[in-house]
Amino acid sequence: MFEKLFAERGLSLDRLRALVEVHDAGSIAQAAPGDPIRQSQYSRQLREISEFFGCEVARRRGKLLKLTVQGIRLAELARSHFQSLEDFRAECRAEAVDYTIAAGDSLIQWLVIPRIGALLEATPDIRLATANLRTNDVVQQLSDGRIDFGVIRRDALVTGLKSASLGPLSYRVLVPRLLIGRKTKFTMQDVLTSLPLVSQKADGQFTQRLRDAARSVGTELKPALACESFPQALAAVRSGRFAAILPALATADLPAGSFHELDSPELAPLKRELVLAWNPRSTSIRPAAAKLVERLAKALKISTS
Repeated sequence: MFEKLFAERGLSLDRLRALVEVHDAGSIAQAAPGDPIRQSQYSRQLREISEFFGCEVARRRGKLLKLTVQGIRLAELARSHFQSLEDFRAECRAEAVDYTIAAGDSLIQWLVIPRIGALLEATPDIRLATANLRTNDVVQQLSDGRIDFGVIRRDALVTGLKSASLGPLSYRVLVPRLLIGRKTKFTMQDVLTSLPLVSQKADGQFTQRLRDAARSVGTELKPALACESFPQALAAVRSGRFAAILPALATADLPAGSFHELDSPELAPLKRELVLAWNPRSTSIRPAAAKLVERLAKALKISTS
């Protein structure tokens, strides 16, 4: 059985592991930065894999040695093989099985981590790790099998991934009480023109739609403070010196009575449906993951009340 695989030397778990590591890093130089000895070892191992299979698994592109299409396919096959073996080892030793769930930083902080404790208590045979990734990276790593689950926008899904709806992510205007004194009524235009606003620097879908919302009330988006993330913007709101437009989930991190909240109609276009996404190939080689999908989707469901 499998005589052709064992008829000649050159294939080993260690060489396949090197292939996977180079795939994840992007190139040999990135897999072993500043380490010429390790880079040389990677290069030799990939050359040996190429000789065994009779095809190039890596090719030089400029100054970098990157995987070819065949190399990427083989790395994904090897990853599935390693994952199955690792799960089998954990099962035989009665150890918890590891899974990774990825999302943007704000969703990790405000949705995933607050909900995950109860799930782990009810499922002691698993361990979860979180990964803070941009949406495009979540989709890419789900597709190639580097992560197990991702929380993303529904409109970011690509062919080959499956999903379960988590509900709508809505946004609110949050204004510290210290910033507006006794005033209790304000409009979107007030926030954008009369109050110091903190917003993200990233020029993504959210920022573009926020610019459109500003134009709809006759002004431009000109934040007093530009920051890197929603959690940083929340820290600015907590300081009492800035207003912000943030996911409604963020309000749980603010002391009750410390801020005014506005659900303006101009914010409706910012709303987006979140989904729990996974690769069906992963659930086929990790049978327990199929049951975990249902538990995660239930735990991370966003209330619409």
